[in-house]
Amino acid sequence: MYVTREASAMLHLRQMSAVLASALIFVTGYGAGWLFDSFFGVRLGWMIELAAAFLAVLFLAVGFWWVTTLWKQSIAIVTNKRLCKFVFTTPWNKHELSLPLDMVVDTGAYSKGLLQALFKLGVFTARSSASSSGVATDDPSRVNKKYFYIENINSFEDIHHYLNKVLFVFRQDWTRLEKFRPFLPHLKGEARKEFMKDYPEYWS
Repeated sequence: MYVTREASAMLHLRQMSAVLASALIFVTGYGAGWLFDSFFGVRLGWMIELAAAFLAVLFLAVGFWWVTTLWKQSIAIVTNKRLCKFVFTTPWNKHELSLPLDMVVDTGAYSKGLLQALFKLGVFTARSSASSSGVATDDPSRVNKKYFYIENINSFEDIHHYLNKVLFVFRQDWTRLEKFRPFLPHLKGEARKEFMKDYPEYWS
């Protein structure tokens, strides 16, 4: 019904971090080569500079590939039965998380911090009816709840509203979700009107 991932702004920030780190490697190597020449009085620092340049380029290439691969592979999915999230910690290792719709108590959407405010990003969260395992307490208020998060995404409030509709239909008659329309986050204004005119059965 819907597939999303972190906003592309987060990818660009991580790519920029890789650029800055590679530049730092090169500048550090260049400075080390200059100090070597100054201290020993011989012109051999170019070898250090060449090695630093090689490491900087290698780090930049690997860093770009690494952060881009993790960004592309890490996704969240809304289906007619559950919420799913695949978080890749390396290009080869991932965490798989899921929350059945019948265990969702409520949902929320919020923005936190300056970074999310600047890029108009936010967090979607769904609270589960299941308490966290391993919590031993007689005070119900101290029992931690499980939460399903999708962080740093666009249209986080629209996803929240959409999932509320999905949950309402699911609790009334879950079989209706088999034909429930998917979520189209950027279909607004005139584009929405044109889409409704071209595909009237979509809104029936």
